[in-house]
Amino acid sequence: MRVVVILNPNAGHGRAAEDEAEAVRALTDLGLDFDLVRTSRPGDAVSLARRAAEQGCDVVCAMGGDGTVNEVINGIAGTGAALAVIPVGTGNDFANALGVPKGDVAAACRVLSRGNRRPMDLCRVNDRYFASSFGAGFDARVTKAANERFKRLGGIWTYIFAVMSVIWSFRPGPMRIVADGREIAKSPLLVAVTNWKSYGGGMYICPDAEIDDGLFDVCIVDNVPILKFLYCFPRVIRGAHVTMREVEMFRARSVHISCSRTETYHVDGEVFEADEMELALVPGGIDVVVGEV
Repeated sequence: MRVVVILNPNAGHGRAAEDEAEAVRALTDLGLDFDLVRTSRPGDAVSLARRAAEQGCDVVCAMGGDGTVNEVINGIAGTGAALAVIPVGTGNDFANALGVPKGDVAAACRVLSRGNRRPMDLCRVNDRYFASSFGAGFDARVTKAANERFKRLGGIWTYIFAVMSVIWSFRPGPMRIVADGREIAKSPLLVAVTNWKSYGGGMYICPDAEIDDGLFDVCIVDNVPILKFLYCFPRVIRGAHVTMREVEMFRARSVHISCSRTETYHVDGEVFEADEMELALVPGGIDVVVGEV
């Protein structure tokens, strides 16, 4: 098994660079045939991952956070190379989906060395692939604030402080959502379309989502008064919001979102803008290296 590890040295507020020596030592001791390369700017991991796959690499491993995973999957989609992760970023939600330990580089390296593979649904929005989550509306604005102002806090606190900074000024716009032919027209607080249960460092927005069921899990939250949202916010963290009458949950194979304005959206915590979002998936379209899930 040939492996290329792509390290984002800026992940986890620079802690990823400190973990490099431990990863190299662990992978060497495990006898793995690997190369480690570092990114130097946003987008580097896409080209590095594509090059590794084109050179016949069996597994490309993202050593960073969910954003690094997103870049790597965009580099290897459709190549036959498998995706692995050594989670050293801020949120690391995707590591949970793969059963890879967080906060323990040596344990994550052991998962990588065993090379146990499992097919995962390959998800796409417009021309961008993603591993676990898409969101438009309020949560995307929060993600943008988290990335720009609060990422240093780490984990769920990054998201909580970002929520507090956005909630007073956010105003939802009209959206037309078509999911497997069913049309929904409203001005929602947010629309989340996910391949995994959590995002934002542990917020269980779609608590029943699985990475290999051939379906997106969709959560649409109606616009609610600020005070009610603040009251209900802890339920979103736990995944208990799904029974609220303002929340609609369903599954779909494809989702199209049309907006009345250019809307902020995120995929795996990476922020973009568009007024049309076309989401689709290929069931079992990519292999991932898993631990115990």
